[in-house]
Amino acid sequence: MDLVLVLLLRAFFLLLNSLPLSLRHSVMTSMVRLVYRLLPKLRRISEENLARAYPECDAGWRAELLERSYASLARVLVDFARLPSLDATWVASHVEFPGRARFEELMSTAKGKGLLIATGHLGSFELLAHCAPLHGHPMSFVVRNSKLPRFDAWWRSLREANGNHVISRKGAFREVVQRLESGQNVGVLFDQNVRAKHAVFVDWFGVKAATTKTVALAALRTECRVAVAGVRYLGADRYMIEFEDFDFQALYRDETVTTDEKVYQITATLAASYQKIIERSPHEWFWMHRRWRTRPEGDAERPI
Repeated sequence: MDLVLVLLLRAFFLLLNSLPLSLRHSVMTSMVRLVYRLLPKLRRISEENLARAYPECDAGWRAELLERSYASLARVLVDFARLPSLDATWVASHVEFPGRARFEELMSTAKGKGLLIATGHLGSFELLAHCAPLHGHPMSFVVRNSKLPRFDAWWRSLREANGNHVISRKGAFREVVQRLESGQNVGVLFDQNVRAKHAVFVDWFGVKAATTKTVALAALRTECRVAVAGVRYLGADRYMIEFEDFDFQALYRDETVTTDEKVYQITATLAASYQKIIERSPHEWFWMHRRWRTRPEGDAERPI
């Protein structure tokens, strides 16, 4: 089954990439819309999340945004399928990076430590990591492994093709710290729900959401610089990387603040920054994820 899945996906990617780009998007959008119809729970989760995030907007507005999200998710899949063909020349002409000068400044003054990048499932998020080595700065990033070994190895090979390194989610913290301390940049997806024992509850669209402690704990352990990054679609096959960096050095060394309070402050700051990026292109975020599923102690609400 594992090998068959890999062969089918390779054949599908080959067929998809043979089509004109506009047709690829149309085909994949139709497939995403079909999946939502066949799995109505995905739509219910998305609708509930949008109602929670945008209670002031009417149902029609939210329905239109959800409809636009189908095309955005389709673009994620189309872009992942074509990653091997997107070289440095393509990136230079199709991906804007207004914060590149600041990013290069951070790289030149890093003092031997890597940059810890908090990011998430906005737009073509795989493209964000793909651009890093093409800009001359390979990065490591944490991902969830598949239980199918051949599929996992193939998927990993696509992600690591240009010099990036995949860190397995299980037991990732130690390697994240090691790579940061050796001067390598590390990316962590931090916009998904986690279990309460791994979480700090910070505001996410005005509602407390279980958010991984990994980013803040790694920052505290290494005392590295931290940034938030996301990629948004601009239209006409063009993208923009949004980037904001944070210096928590004073907080790292403040002995009057407990570790738990530091974890909360760092995570809340990064979540607020990433939310602002999402708000500029809300249809590009993964609304089908059960972001608010884990609730703080004493909160009886149980989202889908």
